[in-house]
Formats: sequence, C-alpha cells, structure tokens
Amino acid sequence: MNYYTKEALISATGNTTKLNQLKRDDSTAIISEYGGRVLGVFPTEKCYSLLWINPNIKNIISTRNRAIGGDRYWLSPERDFFYKNPESFSNWICQPSLDPANYEILDTDEISCTISSNLFVQNMRTKQGYQGEITRQFKLIREPYNTGLSYCGVEFLDDCILYRPNLNVNGWSLATIISCGRENPGTVLIPTKVKPKPLSYFKIIPKDRLKVEENYVAFKIDVDDIYKLAIRPEDIDFSRPSKIGYVLKMSDSDEYGFLVKLSDDIPKTQNECFDIARDHPDSEIGVIQSYNSESPEKPFLNYGEIELQLNKFETIDNASHGKAKHQLFGYIGAKDDIIGAIEKYLGIENPFLF
Repeated sequence: MNYYTKEALISATGNTTKLNQLKRDDSTAIISEYGGRVLGVFPTEKCYSLLWINPNIKNIISTRNRAIGGDRYWLSPERDFFYKNPESFSNWICQPSLDPANYEILDTDEISCTISSNLFVQNMRTKQGYQGEITRQFKLIREPYNTGLSYCGVEFLDDCILYRPNLNVNGWSLATIISCGRENPGTVLIPTKVKPKPLSYFKIIPKDRLKVEENYVAFKIDVDDIYKLAIRPEDIDFSRPSKIGYVLKMSDSDEYGFLVKLSDDIPKTQNECFDIARDHPDSEIGVIQSYNSESPEKPFLNYGEIELQLNKFETIDNASHGKAKHQLFGYIGAKDDIIGAIEKYLGIENPFLF
C-alpha cells in the first residue's frame, strides 16, 4: 500500500502505538505517540494522507524503526548528529534516542495534543553527549487565506532543551511527502527574492529536475534518485510566512493536493544555521530544504521531504534551548483551485509543474 486513507492508517497500525485524532469539520490530523509526530493529514474524510506513511508501518513500529513517515522533529547539523564518520560524511545513522525516541502523550482534547520525550544524543564530531527533552504541541488552526478548498491546518510548537550551554544546534522540521513516481511526479515550490541561487547538498541537481524562475524555485519529486535542494537565507523572502510548498496530482483521481509549511522561526543569516552541505562543506548553507529519495522496492514508493531548519538554540540558565513555532496546511481540490491557493500562500502565479 503506497497511500493511506484515515481508516486504512488506523487499521494498519493496529495496537502498535497510540494514535490521537485531532478533528475539525471534515478534516483530521492523526498524531502518533510512537515517533512523536503528526503522522497523517486528511483534509477530507475519504482522501489519502498528504504526508507519506510507510507501506509496512505495523512492522516498522514493532521493530522500533524510525522510518514511519509523517512530519518529524530532528536536530541539526546532520553532519554532527547523523554520521558516524562526520569528517567524511560516511556511515549515516539515526540515533534512536532522537527518533523514534520515547514520546508519551501528556494532554489532549478535540483539536490539540501535547507529547514529550527525554533525549540523549551524541555529537559524533566532538564526541560529547547531550541529555535533554523535547515537548511538542500540535493544534488544529484555521487557514490564513480564504481558499474555499477542503483543508487541514496544524500548528506546531516545538520546545527542546539540551543540558549543555552554547551549542551550535538548530531544530529541524521534516515533512515526508507522497509521490506517484516518474510518471506523475510532484513539484516542490519555494518562493524567493529575485534571481535566487539554489544549492545542491549531495550532488549537482540535473537541469531536468530543477527550475529557477525570477521569484521562486521548483524541484521535481519522483522518488527515483537521491538529490537534495537547499535555499540560502539570503534568497528567502522573509516578508512571506509561507516558506515551502508541494503540489501533486493525486493517485487515481483528478484532484490535486497541496502542502505548505509556514514559519518565521527559521535562521535569517548564514551564521545562525550549521547544516553544511556534503558536496560543498566549506561554502554557503541553505535553511529551507527539499529531499528526493529513491525507491528500490518498487512498486512501493518512498518519499520526498519538505524541510525547515529552525531557530538556533539559545543559552538560558546554563542549557541550550530551541523553541520554534511553525504551521503545516494540507489542501485537496481541483487543479485550478489549488493553483489559486498556491498564489495566495507562495505569491507564485502560474507555477511551473513537473
């Protein structure tokens, strides 16, 4: 199964984790205690989730694998926390104490939920270990623009503390996104200032996967090869709350889906972000990112990602604190209506779509 309806997701997880449903009108956001995240976003009762969810989710949870999908919280820079050999960017790992961690649902009502987990992470470069905790609050919110479309909106408040001062660390929000593969790719859209200079983070992105326009960048998501795009803070239009969006034609449907992430709590300059690129570690850094994976086990399709580097941690009372607010909206509708929503959020008229 590549795509999940709400009922299919609840059935597939069984009793492997607590799922909490936040509901308003016909929309639902499903919170997973395992992994501590929004797992599914459903603008209507019968649609597929706009967030990717692992096709084998029950087994993934049962074996404490981190790759369940949804919209997760990590720490950055990747080089420090996710490579056993950070100097050579080799032997990638995900520390299980960070993800899936050990989240517990603390409080919930019809439209909100709070979860928390203790943390212990090692900085692979400095060999230091950091104890800490992360609390995440999720709340359904109304759309900032009147689109007339079915939607689901979630506000995140992430509050992480590491019990060591003066750390060069950012929070990191990563939403996994569905794709219909090479025959029906999706398109990431990132609004920018005039004449942006996008960065590749793993290897040079081919021209047929990237479109640089006057005031935005488009990136193909077909989950058929590994590439990562990043946008420098110098190219971000900080007057616009919406930072990155994703649009695709839904599988077996004439409708389109649109996901968009909004936040003002992201780095504004190069020296506020530390996630250096693997293919140019001594050069510029990007704070808005998008990842295209590959799918070795077809016909099952893996995921793309839309990502935000969040505020730099601040030292308070001899500990490093990272607090950030961000929003995720998901829409379902006819193509022309979705194009209208893209213009309202991203300021992009007649966007190029792969």
